[in-house]
Amino acid sequence: MSIYTDCDYPVADFISEVHERQLENLEQPGTWGTSAQRIAVVAKARQSGIDAGVLEGADDNLPGTEFELSKNVQRMIELLAVSPKDFTETDFEEAKSEGLSDEEYTEIVGLVSRLVSIDVFARALGVKLRPLPEPGSGSPTRQRPETAVQELAFVPTIPNGAAGGELGRELYGGVPKPYIIRSLSLVPDEMRRHLEMEQVYYLPLKRIIDYDYQHHEGLNRVQVEVVAGRISAINECFY
Repeated sequence: MSIYTDCDYPVADFISEVHERQLENLEQPGTWGTSAQRIAVVAKARQSGIDAGVLEGADDNLPGTEFELSKNVQRMIELLAVSPKDFTETDFEEAKSEGLSDEEYTEIVGLVSRLVSIDVFARALGVKLRPLPEPGSGSPTRQRPETAVQELAFVPTIPNGAAGGELGRELYGGVPKPYIIRSLSLVPDEMRRHLEMEQVYYLPLKRIIDYDYQHHEGLNRVQVEVVAGRISAINECFY
Protein backbone atom coordinates (compact mmCIF):
# COMPACT_ATOMS: atom_id res chain seq x y z
CA MET A 1 0.00 0.00 0.00
CA SER A 2 1.30 3.46 -0.91
CA ILE A 3 2.48 5.74 1.88
CA TYR A 4 0.53 8.49 0.09
CA THR A 5 -2.98 7.00 0.37
CA ASP A 6 -4.09 10.23 2.10
CA CYS A 7 -3.19 12.31 -0.96
CA ASP A 8 -5.85 13.76 -3.26
CA TYR A 9 -3.52 13.33 -6.25
CA PRO A 10 -2.21 10.10 -7.79
CA VAL A 11 1.41 9.41 -6.83
CA ALA A 12 3.42 7.10 -9.04
CA ASP A 13 4.23 3.79 -7.38
CA PHE A 14 7.95 4.16 -8.13
CA ILE A 15 8.04 7.41 -6.13
CA SER A 16 6.03 6.19 -3.14
CA GLU A 17 8.06 2.97 -3.04
CA VAL A 18 11.43 4.72 -3.02
CA HIS A 19 10.26 7.14 -0.32
CA GLU A 20 9.08 4.25 1.82
CA ARG A 21 12.41 2.45 1.42
CA GLN A 22 14.32 5.62 2.28
CA LEU A 23 12.38 6.13 5.51
CA GLU A 24 12.61 2.47 6.50
CA ASN A 25 16.37 2.63 5.97
CA LEU A 26 16.62 5.05 8.90
CA GLU A 27 15.72 2.19 11.23
CA GLN A 28 19.11 0.67 10.40
CA PRO A 29 22.57 1.90 11.37
CA GLY A 30 24.49 3.67 8.63
CA THR A 31 28.17 3.55 7.78
CA TRP A 32 29.16 6.12 10.43
CA GLY A 33 26.07 6.74 12.55
CA THR A 34 23.74 4.56 14.59
CA SER A 35 20.04 4.55 13.78
CA ALA A 36 19.46 6.89 16.76
CA GLN A 37 22.10 9.32 15.49
CA ARG A 38 20.74 9.26 11.94
CA ILE A 39 17.16 9.85 13.09
CA ALA A 40 18.38 12.69 15.33
CA VAL A 41 19.94 14.27 12.22
CA VAL A 42 16.82 14.04 10.05
CA ALA A 43 14.57 15.10 12.95
CA LYS A 44 16.70 18.24 13.36
CA ALA A 45 16.53 18.87 9.61
CA ARG A 46 12.74 18.55 9.67
CA GLN A 47 12.37 20.76 12.74
CA SER A 48 14.59 23.38 11.09
CA GLY A 49 12.23 23.48 8.13
CA ILE A 50 9.21 23.78 10.42
CA ASP A 51 10.87 26.57 12.45
CA ALA A 52 11.79 28.42 9.26
CA GLY A 53 8.20 28.24 8.00
CA VAL A 54 9.03 26.23 4.89
CA LEU A 55 7.36 23.08 6.24
CA GLU A 56 4.13 22.47 8.11
CA GLY A 57 4.46 19.79 10.74
CA ALA A 58 3.29 18.37 14.02
CA ASP A 59 4.97 16.81 17.03
CA ASP A 60 3.95 13.29 16.01
CA ASN A 61 6.25 13.59 12.97
CA LEU A 62 9.32 13.78 15.23
CA PRO A 63 10.16 10.61 17.15
CA GLY A 64 11.98 10.93 20.42
CA THR A 65 15.69 10.16 20.55
CA GLU A 66 18.12 10.17 23.42
CA PHE A 67 20.99 11.18 21.15
CA GLU A 68 21.96 14.85 21.46
CA LEU A 69 23.67 16.65 18.59
CA SER A 70 26.35 19.25 19.30
CA LYS A 71 25.49 22.91 18.75
CA ASN A 72 27.78 23.28 15.75
CA VAL A 73 26.39 20.14 14.13
CA GLN A 74 22.84 21.38 14.76
CA ARG A 75 23.70 24.69 13.10
CA MET A 76 25.26 22.81 10.19
CA ILE A 77 22.12 20.70 9.74
CA GLU A 78 19.92 23.79 9.93
CA LEU A 79 21.87 25.50 7.15
CA LEU A 80 21.91 22.38 4.98
CA ALA A 81 18.17 21.87 5.43
CA VAL A 82 16.94 25.43 5.04
CA SER A 83 19.62 27.50 3.28
CA PRO A 84 22.29 25.25 1.74
CA LYS A 85 23.47 28.07 -0.53
CA ASP A 86 24.80 29.82 2.58
CA PHE A 87 26.80 26.83 3.80
CA THR A 88 30.52 27.57 3.48
CA GLU A 89 33.81 25.84 4.17
CA THR A 90 33.99 27.85 7.40
CA ASP A 91 30.76 26.22 8.58
CA PHE A 92 32.22 22.85 7.65
CA GLU A 93 35.40 23.52 9.63
CA GLU A 94 33.43 24.74 12.65
CA ALA A 95 31.44 21.52 12.73
CA LYS A 96 34.66 19.50 12.42
CA SER A 97 36.25 21.44 15.28
CA GLU A 98 34.02 19.49 17.67
CA GLY A 99 35.36 16.18 16.44
CA LEU A 100 33.08 15.53 13.45
CA SER A 101 34.94 13.43 10.88
CA ASP A 102 34.86 13.88 7.10
CA GLU A 103 32.96 10.61 6.85
CA GLU A 104 30.34 11.60 9.43
CA TYR A 105 29.88 14.96 7.72
CA THR A 106 29.32 13.28 4.36
CA GLU A 107 26.72 10.93 5.80
CA ILE A 108 24.89 13.84 7.44
CA VAL A 109 24.79 15.77 4.15
CA GLY A 110 23.26 12.75 2.44
CA LEU A 111 20.69 12.18 5.19
CA VAL A 112 19.57 15.82 5.24
CA SER A 113 19.26 16.08 1.47
CA ARG A 114 17.19 12.89 1.26
CA LEU A 115 14.83 13.83 4.09
CA VAL A 116 14.32 17.39 2.79
CA SER A 117 13.42 15.96 -0.62
CA ILE A 118 10.74 13.71 0.89
CA ASP A 119 9.37 16.49 3.11
CA VAL A 120 9.16 19.05 0.32
CA PHE A 121 7.34 16.48 -1.81
CA ALA A 122 4.76 15.98 0.96
CA ARG A 123 4.30 19.74 1.31
CA ALA A 124 3.75 20.07 -2.45
CA LEU A 125 1.04 17.40 -2.27
CA GLY A 126 -0.63 19.10 0.70
CA VAL A 127 -0.28 16.06 2.98
CA LYS A 128 1.27 15.69 6.42
CA LEU A 129 4.96 15.01 6.63
CA ARG A 130 5.54 11.27 6.57
CA PRO A 131 6.27 9.87 10.07
CA LEU A 132 9.88 9.10 10.91
CA PRO A 133 10.57 5.64 12.32
CA GLU A 134 11.68 4.88 15.84
CA PRO A 135 15.43 4.17 16.12
CA GLY A 136 16.54 0.58 15.57
CA SER A 137 19.52 -1.25 17.00
CA GLY A 138 22.93 -2.16 15.61
CA SER A 139 26.31 -0.53 15.08
CA PRO A 140 27.66 1.39 12.06
CA THR A 141 30.16 -0.43 9.85
CA ARG A 142 32.67 2.47 9.79
CA GLN A 143 34.16 1.26 6.51
CA ARG A 144 36.08 3.95 4.64
CA PRO A 145 36.77 3.44 0.91
CA GLU A 146 40.46 2.69 0.41
CA THR A 147 40.62 4.65 -2.85
CA ALA A 148 39.10 7.88 -1.48
CA VAL A 149 41.55 10.80 -1.73
CA GLN A 150 41.44 14.54 -1.22
CA GLU A 151 40.67 16.14 -4.57
CA LEU A 152 38.97 19.54 -4.92
CA ALA A 153 35.97 19.03 -2.61
CA PHE A 154 35.63 19.74 1.14
CA VAL A 155 36.01 16.03 1.83
CA PRO A 156 37.87 13.17 0.13
CA THR A 157 36.11 11.52 -2.80
CA ILE A 158 36.58 8.40 -4.88
CA PRO A 159 38.28 9.56 -8.09
CA ASN A 160 37.23 8.75 -11.62
CA GLY A 161 38.98 6.14 -13.70
CA ALA A 162 41.43 3.48 -12.61
CA ALA A 163 42.33 5.44 -9.47
CA GLY A 164 38.81 4.83 -8.14
CA GLY A 165 39.27 1.08 -8.18
CA GLU A 166 36.51 -1.50 -8.39
CA LEU A 167 34.23 0.50 -6.07
CA GLY A 168 34.56 3.57 -8.28
CA ARG A 169 33.63 1.53 -11.34
CA GLU A 170 30.58 0.16 -9.53
CA LEU A 171 29.39 3.57 -8.32
CA TYR A 172 30.09 5.48 -11.55
CA GLY A 173 29.19 2.78 -14.05
CA GLY A 174 32.59 3.02 -15.70
CA VAL A 175 31.88 6.58 -16.89
CA PRO A 176 33.69 9.67 -15.46
CA LYS A 177 31.39 11.63 -13.16
CA PRO A 178 31.60 15.28 -12.00
CA TYR A 179 31.83 16.28 -8.33
CA ILE A 180 28.08 16.87 -8.11
CA ILE A 181 27.72 13.09 -8.57
CA ARG A 182 30.85 12.04 -6.64
CA SER A 183 30.28 14.35 -3.65
CA LEU A 184 28.94 11.58 -1.38
CA SER A 185 31.33 8.86 -2.54
CA LEU A 186 33.31 8.90 0.74
CA VAL A 187 30.25 7.07 2.15
CA PRO A 188 29.28 4.76 -0.74
CA ASP A 189 26.02 3.54 0.83
CA GLU A 190 24.85 7.14 1.21
CA MET A 191 25.73 7.82 -2.41
CA ARG A 192 23.75 4.74 -3.47
CA ARG A 193 20.70 5.97 -1.52
CA HIS A 194 20.99 9.39 -3.15
CA LEU A 195 21.29 7.93 -6.64
CA GLU A 196 18.26 5.72 -5.99
CA MET A 197 16.17 8.85 -5.49
CA GLU A 198 17.82 10.91 -8.22
CA GLN A 199 17.23 8.28 -10.87
CA VAL A 200 13.54 8.11 -9.94
CA TYR A 201 13.04 11.88 -9.93
CA TYR A 202 15.23 12.75 -12.90
CA LEU A 203 16.42 9.89 -15.12
CA PRO A 204 18.94 7.02 -15.07
CA LEU A 205 22.42 8.53 -15.22
CA LYS A 206 23.39 6.24 -18.10
CA ARG A 207 20.72 8.02 -20.21
CA ILE A 208 21.78 11.56 -19.33
CA ILE A 209 23.21 12.34 -22.77
CA ASP A 210 20.35 10.58 -24.56
CA TYR A 211 18.35 13.74 -25.22
CA ASP A 212 15.41 11.89 -26.78
CA TYR A 213 14.95 9.68 -23.73
CA GLN A 214 11.71 10.36 -21.82
CA HIS A 215 11.73 9.02 -18.27
CA HIS A 216 8.33 10.33 -17.17
CA GLU A 217 5.09 10.08 -19.11
CA GLY A 218 3.94 13.61 -18.30
CA LEU A 219 7.14 15.53 -19.16
CA ASN A 220 9.52 15.31 -22.07
CA ARG A 221 13.26 15.85 -21.59
CA VAL A 222 13.16 19.53 -22.57
CA GLN A 223 10.38 20.25 -20.08
CA VAL A 224 12.27 18.36 -17.34
CA GLU A 225 15.38 20.49 -17.93
CA VAL A 226 13.36 23.72 -17.89
CA VAL A 227 11.83 22.79 -14.52
CA ALA A 228 15.21 21.68 -13.13
CA GLY A 229 16.94 24.83 -14.34
CA ARG A 230 14.25 27.12 -12.94
CA ILE A 231 14.30 25.45 -9.51
CA SER A 232 18.10 25.56 -9.45
CA ALA A 233 18.05 29.27 -10.23
CA ILE A 234 15.49 30.00 -7.49
CA ASN A 235 17.56 27.99 -4.98
CA GLU A 236 20.76 29.73 -6.13
CA CYS A 237 22.35 26.35 -6.81
CA PHE A 238 26.12 26.58 -7.23
CA TYR A 239 26.02 24.34 -10.30
